[in-house]
Amino acid sequence: MYRVFIVSVFVVFYMATVSTAASVKIVNGDDADIKDHPWMVSFQLGKSGVNFTHKCGGVIIDKSWVLTAGHCNLYNNVKDRQIAAGSSFLSQMTEIIPVKKYYMLENYSTAYVVQNDLMLLELQKPLKFGSTINKIDLDTNVGHNYTGEVCTITGWGDTDETKGQRLPRGILPDRLQIQYMLAVSKAYCNNTWNSFYGFRLFPKNFINTIICLEDKDKDSCVGDSGGPMVCSNKRVGTLSFGSYLCDGTLPSVHTRISVYLDWIKDKINKKNNKNKKDKKKKKNNKGKANGRRKGKNNKNK
Repeated sequence: MYRVFIVSVFVVFYMATVSTAASVKIVNGDDADIKDHPWMVSFQLGKSGVNFTHKCGGVIIDKSWVLTAGHCNLYNNVKDRQIAAGSSFLSQMTEIIPVKKYYMLENYSTAYVVQNDLMLLELQKPLKFGSTINKIDLDTNVGHNYTGEVCTITGWGDTDETKGQRLPRGILPDRLQIQYMLAVSKAYCNNTWNSFYGFRLFPKNFINTIICLEDKDKDSCVGDSGGPMVCSNKRVGTLSFGSYLCDGTLPSVHTRISVYLDWIKDKINKKNNKNKKDKKKKKNNKGKANGRRKGKNNKNK
């Protein structure tokens, strides 16, 4: 999870309290079984296509598509990205698939706070769905008020909130973790963050694009970014940022999926349709080439 970012005028305070590129482990959580969360994947980065390590969580939304957080996009080379799926344990993943292409929200920004924090990953080959690998439905109700509902977060991030006070972070867990947390109101989330920093941290209308969770002594942390906020068995949010302490003193902020549903569907449908046309064209060209070869062979006879 991003662990919070202030504009340059507050650089001294910022550097003393915030990690600029911290992705976010679930603190005081429980061991989770991938069969209960088969949409959960590890988004991994490697330098020059080698030495891949877990960076963020991600969620399967289609056989060839994973949704994660935009701020997890650290390297420019697409060869430095892959996803791992199929196990509760990072060390036992059954599917490792390179990323073919990635798509950022066009209005992604890190001014004051990270905004429009989503990234779509197109995989080089489709996942094989089963009991440990499957997609999750996305929330479509942009107007639903989740305040007071108990939702879940899952991830392989840092589990020790004391590590949130310094870098490097603690060792990430091998076993997937789960935590149950309460959704809080937009007003409470907005006021709590603004009060903590002493000025209006959240830009105007930003609160309408996010959904927040808070529960005493519970939190997400570094390595959990991009993971799912799930309410009523639907992907409601994508973990974006939270308190650098990872101790539940500030609400964790999740990009609200329903706000960006049209963008997600548009990207996937356009690309899937293009892929189908390319395959059909390739098949037709192959058929024509075979026909020419047969005709030539018959003529030779």
